[in-house]
Amino acid sequence: MNQNEQNFMKLEMGVRRLAAAYKDIIKEKKTLEEEIEALNKKLSVMQSEALTMKSDNDRLKVASALLGDENHRRLMKTRVNRLIKELDVCISQVKIHKK
Repeated sequence: MNQNEQNFMKLEMGVRRLAAAYKDIIKEKKTLEEEIEALNKKLSVMQSEALTMKSDNDRLKVASALLGDENHRRLMKTRVNRLIKELDVCISQVKIHKK
């Protein structure tokens, strides 16, 4: 074989390796995209569960305060005061809109 044929064969082998590597990268990319999608779904579920747990925790704190737990009386008082203020604002807005 002459030098040109050897160079051509080396080039052809390099192109084949490059094409195989490209196919492998495409497969890996697809796998990683699927993994990202699965992880995003899992994250959404976990965030939803965390919000639910936080809400449940808040309700339990209020229930404890209602039952007379000393540690949560201040919390209950604050919540009641905040609700009263919100009601006052709503009542004043209703009065304004009736006029």
